[in-house]
Amino acid sequence: MLTGKWTPMNASVQKFNQLVSETLAHSGENDEDWITRVKILYKTHTGCDFKHKSAWLFLKGKHKWKNPESTNARRNRFRVTDEEPEHFGDDALPRPPGLQRLAKSQRSGSNSTASSGSYPIMYQEFMKEQYELDRKAKMQVIEQESEERRQLIQSQRIAKDMKVLQIDTRGMDPADAVIINAQKA
Repeated sequence: MLTGKWTPMNASVQKFNQLVSETLAHSGENDEDWITRVKILYKTHTGCDFKHKSAWLFLKGKHKWKNPESTNARRNRFRVTDEEPEHFGDDALPRPPGLQRLAKSQRSGSNSTASSGSYPIMYQEFMKEQYELDRKAKMQVIEQESEERRQLIQSQRIAKDMKVLQIDTRGMDPADAVIINAQKA
């Protein structure tokens, strides 16, 4: 599923990255204007807008994207051509220091996640626990909101009662004055 999304996105980002590396900024042109110009070039080359700016911003500083020759050299190493192949030459770019390739057995198998089916009972227990924690957190929020509503209603009642106490009954109709005085009492 990821390959279906990554493959077109990868091609699009590589094409944009190639245009970025080939396009020089004009004198007095800021980065935004330069990138806008590269986007226009991309649209003229491909016929559609560049939609993966955030992916390009993430990938542009990575080793592979700075040096596309390293992957092309690996990819083309065993292709048959008319030229004499160089079997013992240096690699185009060595692996960056500190990044070691994991053996295939280390990449899969022992490090699989619980959701992959190796530990279904533990995964179910984890999900139940997570559900309960979420439920308790939601209940606390609901209780806090209902308590705040009760306090608001109580303060509104008190404010209404205070207004009744402030009403002057001296110039009122005697029947209305009796009702207001009863409310005051």
